[in-house]
Amino acid sequence: MGRYLLLDGNGAIKQVRTGEVIADGELESETGECGDILQPDGTFITPEPVPSEPQPAQPTNQEINDNLMIIMNGLTDIYMATLGL
Repeated sequence: MGRYLLLDGNGAIKQVRTGEVIADGELESETGECGDILQPDGTFITPEPVPSEPQPAQPTNQEINDNLMIIMNGLTDIYMATLGL
């Protein structure tokens, strides 16, 4: 049984399968895993992971409560002003 790779347009492995016969567009190889990139010499390299942007810190419950109180106080002030109090 053979081991066959299907590459994307950039030379990265997008599928690995084993089978009796090779299909159109496949490459037979005993090495390489999904995501690896085919090099001109026939070897594969694993690309460096793309660093993701740091996620902003989520507000704590206390910060949410403090902000809500500021908004509520502001709305109360506006309401009282419309009543002339």
